[in-house]
Amino acid sequence: MTTAAVRRGRMPAGLGPLIAVLVFTAFLTQVKFVPAIRNNVGPFEIVGALVILVFIVTTRSFERLEIHPTMRFLGGIVLVAAVSQINLPSTHRLFGVIQVFGLAFLALLVLALHNLAHRYRISPGSLLRLITISILVVGPWILLEGAQGDLQLAGPFRNRAHMGSYMLTAFWLVLAYSHWPGISKWQRRFAQIAMLMSIYGIAASGRRSVYLSFLVGLAALSASFVVARRGRRFAVLASGVLAIGFLASFYLWGSRLMPQAAFFQERIAMVDDRLRAAVSFDEGDAEAGSFFSMQRQGVRLAFERHPILGIGWGGFPQSVYSPTGHEVHSTPLRFIAETGILGIGLYTLFLLSVLATVTRQYLTLRPTPYGGASLALMLGVWSLAISYSYNRHLTERTFWLLLVVLLSIEAFVAAHGVGRGAARRRAPDPRIAAALPRPAPARLAAPLRRRRPARALPRRG
Repeated sequence: MTTAAVRRGRMPAGLGPLIAVLVFTAFLTQVKFVPAIRNNVGPFEIVGALVILVFIVTTRSFERLEIHPTMRFLGGIVLVAAVSQINLPSTHRLFGVIQVFGLAFLALLVLALHNLAHRYRISPGSLLRLITISILVVGPWILLEGAQGDLQLAGPFRNRAHMGSYMLTAFWLVLAYSHWPGISKWQRRFAQIAMLMSIYGIAASGRRSVYLSFLVGLAALSASFVVARRGRRFAVLASGVLAIGFLASFYLWGSRLMPQAAFFQERIAMVDDRLRAAVSFDEGDAEAGSFFSMQRQGVRLAFERHPILGIGWGGFPQSVYSPTGHEVHSTPLRFIAETGILGIGLYTLFLLSVLATVTRQYLTLRPTPYGGASLALMLGVWSLAISYSYNRHLTERTFWLLLVVLLSIEAFVAAHGVGRGAARRRAPDPRIAAALPRPAPARLAAPLRRRRPARALPRRG
């Protein structure tokens, strides 16, 4: 790519289709190329590596690397996770190293996409459109497998749990696209269909922690009708009514058509039991075999023995601290057990930075036509924070897609100066200006001679 192409922001050929494939492959969690590795190494990782390679090859020495504060905290998490490997026993070292490399890969991918969005001014709407199209493909896939009557079939996902967590994040991203300004009526209708498909995936997953986060988010969406700006309240209310109406219809009458609805009726009635088990600290629950209580006891024991760096990133499964042999399902508890005080401190700052970023974006874009989309993203991230307390969101690719969308909005605001109180465009980097070809100096025209004013003729008589 020439320097002139950098100045004009021309995207390299093939980068757009590569990003489109990357977004779609994020939902193919069942595809696994390296069975010996416990983590899923599939097409998403292959395409992501190509995106990183394109970013490295097309980056010039005079171009400034954009590093958002959220990415700094994420880089600190990767560093602590790598250093914590010194506490892992030799039998767990290989698995821990693979976990660190997987986390570092995802962080580098987000960094590359953020800088590509800055450099070529990739619209956040285009990323949201790609996610919506992916759901329009994944949704019918899930419906066709669900028609076979097997509740464990989950389309391209590894299992029902994956489907619930992925579709929960996808719902908020598709909701944001349905409110994105400038899209046609048909695009908005297809986005609403994708929303309903994601709701079906959430309901059919049977994941009670996902139900809890989703219901809180829907309540916040309905309540946001009060704070929405005039002219946008009806659209916000219509989205909430559509989502709640579909979920209620699936609960009340869906069991007559498909077994997934009957399964949803059974599982959603157990949400309160799931909540009590997650927040209960009664030691008797552990003796009775409560999964969450046993995991909490293992986390507490690991933290007492290794309070600074933890037992090592990826070291909890199959360790003496895990009575069930599973990973810690709660992300904060995992950081406490595997990375200690340093890790949980950085993770807290990272999560707070994400929440602050999406809230600031809404306050900035609220007076603009992008206010509806930014409101959906803000409600989504705050409701997803509840799910993060129960689930391993750092291993879910849709979380990283959400982070890429948020950072692309940051680049969008900086490049176009939209929103209330938006900062002026930054002056170009002098190194970039020096490297750009300078136009040839124009020849100065010869100065025209000043004409003398004509003498007035003498009056006659």
